[in-house]
Amino acid sequence: MIRDGRYEGQSGDLSVTLRVDADGSGVISADVFRTEGRRYLASARTAPGAKVALDDGRWPAVWQASPANKTTGSLALDSAPDGTVSATLVLDAPLNGLPARTDVIVPVEHQDDALRPLGLEIELEQGIPAPSPVVVEGIERTVDGCLRAAGFAVEEIGRQSPIPAGIAGAWDDSLLYTMLSDLMLITGDASLRGRAWELHLLLLSRAAIPGLAGIMFDADGLLQRQGAAVFTSGFTGASRDQRIIRTIVHELGHALNLAHRFERAVGRADSTSFMNYDWRYLGGGHEADYWRNFAFTFDADELAFLRHGPLTSLIPGGEPFHSVRYWADGAGGHSPYAPEIPFDGYRLALTAPEAGPVFAFGQPVFLKVTLENRTATDLQVERWVLDPKAGPLELLVRRRGAPQDETAAFTPIAQRCMAAMDAEATLTLPPGASLSNNVNLTFGSAGFTFAEPGEYDITPVLAIPGRDPAGEPVQWLVSGEPLRVRVAPPLGVAGERDAEVLGRADVGAWFALGGSDALGKAKRDLEEVRERRQAEAGTADPVVAATTRTAALDAARLSIRLTDHEFVRHDGDPERAARLLGGLGAEALRTFDPYTAQQTAALADRYRDAAER
Repeated sequence: MIRDGRYEGQSGDLSVTLRVDADGSGVISADVFRTEGRRYLASARTAPGAKVALDDGRWPAVWQASPANKTTGSLALDSAPDGTVSATLVLDAPLNGLPARTDVIVPVEHQDDALRPLGLEIELEQGIPAPSPVVVEGIERTVDGCLRAAGFAVEEIGRQSPIPAGIAGAWDDSLLYTMLSDLMLITGDASLRGRAWELHLLLLSRAAIPGLAGIMFDADGLLQRQGAAVFTSGFTGASRDQRIIRTIVHELGHALNLAHRFERAVGRADSTSFMNYDWRYLGGGHEADYWRNFAFTFDADELAFLRHGPLTSLIPGGEPFHSVRYWADGAGGHSPYAPEIPFDGYRLALTAPEAGPVFAFGQPVFLKVTLENRTATDLQVERWVLDPKAGPLELLVRRRGAPQDETAAFTPIAQRCMAAMDAEATLTLPPGASLSNNVNLTFGSAGFTFAEPGEYDITPVLAIPGRDPAGEPVQWLVSGEPLRVRVAPPLGVAGERDAEVLGRADVGAWFALGGSDALGKAKRDLEEVRERRQAEAGTADPVVAATTRTAALDAARLSIRLTDHEFVRHDGDPERAARLLGGLGAEALRTFDPYTAQQTAALADRYRDAAER
C-alpha cells in the first residue's frame, strides 16, 4: 500500500512532508513544520548505511533543526486496509519545540512520485537557443528530465523577459549579480532573503572571463544559492546540446549546495557525475572517457543528499554553499580517489599590504598570493590557479586561539566553473618564475570572514592533480606559511557608527563584487562614510581607499537594469572612475597589498585614457 514519492499530512499544529525512496536511495526522510505560518522545525532521515525496505515498519533516524542542533530518533510507516498511510515520528531528545520520546502520529497522503518540488526560471539572451533534447542510448535527456531523475518535480516560474542580444558584450560577475537580483525581485516569486524551492538561471552568450562556462552566486543575506548563469559561446559541434544540458544541471546542482567532485575536500576525480569536469576526470587527459561513461546523473551520495538532505542544507536561501559535508556523512567514512602527497616544487605565499598586516575595522581584506616554480623544469598550471572563485586555491582562516577544528575555508560569493583545459587555459611557469594574484577575503558565502576584531591566521593551500612516478593518480599538496593579520576594533563613536554600515551584508557583497547596481543603498551609504572619513583623515584612510577603489570600478562598468520587463543599458563613466582613482596617492596605495596597489594604479591610467578618447 505504501509506494515511493512525496507525501503531505497534518496532525494538530504540526505539518509533515514525507519522502519515501525505497527503490532509489533506500532512504525515508521528513520535514516537520508548525502548521500556522508553515514555520520550519526540523528534518529527519533514516540513519545512513541502512537501506530501508517498506515491510520493516520502523527505522532508526537522525534529526536536525540546524547544523549545530541534532538528535537521534526513529521513523515508522503504517498502512491501513483502506489505503491510508500514517507516519510515526519519535525523537530521543527535545529539538526546536518537538517533544522527546513521544509518538507523533501524522496521517499523510501521496502527492507526487517526485520527492521535492522545484520552480525554475530560465531567461535567454536573444539568439541563444535553449538546448534541444539529446537522445543517448535511446533515452531522451533534457534539463527537466535530469532533475526529475534526481527527485525533483520541475515547474516553470517567472515571466519571460528576453535579454537583447549583445547588450553586455561580455558578462562579468557584477552585471550577472544585478541581472539575477532584478529578475528575482521583478519576475520571480521568491524573496531574495527567503528560503524557497525556486532557482533562476540566465542562458547567455559570452562571459568576460575566457573559459568561463557557468557561475553560481551565494551571498549571505542576499542572493543565497538562488541564481546562476551559463555561457554557451564555447559549446560547438555535435555535442553542443549535451554539454549545455550538463552545464545547466551542474550550475543548478551548485545552487542546491552540491560541490565539485574533483576538489580536495571531496576527492572524487573518478566521478562521472554532473558535478565533475570532463577535463578533471581521472586527474586530466580523459575527456573522451568521461563522456563515454557519463550517464546524465549524480553520484549516489549526491542523490541521497538532493532527495533527503535536511531542508535548510539544501533549499535555495538556506545554509551557505559548501557548508555541508554530505560526501562524508555515510557509513564507512570518506575515501578519496587520489591520495594527497606534499609537493615542495612550488612555493605558495601570502603578502599583506605595504602598510602592514593590521586592518581597520570594516576595511576590505585584500592580500597578494604568489605561486613560484622552485623546480628545474617547466610546470604547467591553470590560468585561474590562484583564483579562489574558479581554481584549486583554498584559503584557510582560523582566529588566533581557536581550536584547530574551527579552521574554515573561505568560500567566495561567486563560484565560477571553467569549461576546458586547453592551450589558452594553461600557463607555463619556467624554473624560478612566479605567478601572482590578489584575493579579497572580506565577504563570502557565509558572511564576513573577519566579523570580529582580533588576530587571524590565513593559510594558502593548493591541491594540484598529477601522477606519481608509478603513474598512479595523486593530489600534489602545496601549503604556504600562515599569514597573521589583525583586525582593529572600531575607534570612537564615529567608528562605531561606521561599523553599522560596514558590517551589513549588502556592503560586504558590494566590496566583493567590485560594485553592483543591485546594491544601491550600500553604494549610497558607503559614499557618505567615504566623504566623512576622507574629510577627517584623507584618502590614506584604509576604508576610504578601499571604498574609492570599488566606487571607481563600479563607475567605469556599464549597467543593465530590468525595468518594466525591458533590459536597459547604461554605459559606464570612465571620467569619474579616473577622477576617483587619481585621488589615491602613494600613502593610500600602501593600504592595499602590492598586487592590488599595482593593478589600481594601472586602472587609473586605463580609465584616464578611456576618458580622453
